[in-house]
Amino acid sequence: MLATIAWSLALAVLDPAGLGPCDLLDRSAAGALLGTPVTKMDPSGPEPDEETGATRTMCAYMAEQRMVVVIRLDYPSASAAREATAAQLEPEKLSEENATAKEVSGLGDKAYLVSTPRAIQYIVVKGSTVLSLLLGGVPNPLPTYEAQLRTDTAAALRKL
Repeated sequence: MLATIAWSLALAVLDPAGLGPCDLLDRSAAGALLGTPVTKMDPSGPEPDEETGATRTMCAYMAEQRMVVVIRLDYPSASAAREATAAQLEPEKLSEENATAKEVSGLGDKAYLVSTPRAIQYIVVKGSTVLSLLLGGVPNPLPTYEAQLRTDTAAALRKL
């Protein structure tokens, strides 16, 4: 009985490809972005995302005040993923967060680089999945992390 429960719990955090919430970004890659070894990993999901209607999995990698968060949102269709992403990036919503977004090429079906005064984030639509890598709390100016964050986002996309 306990083995059945343990197996059920293990399946609950894996997607059909066998990826758990913290499998999209390697711990050492997260540490490289943070500039220090990861001291804590906090996985969550899959669970319904009430704001978007998607199924969300997430993993936060932490070290001191620094954090990398990987969010995966799975929608019922590619059009639902595109529409939800467009809604999240409406100018009114961005201005509420003091954020800017620019479309970037070469990642997934559609990708954006979103910046706030304290964080930088790639948001990528790939089919019915939206993948987001967010970096915050780091000591250097955020643009210095853009290339590495893009590389790590591309690596995570290849695992989907």
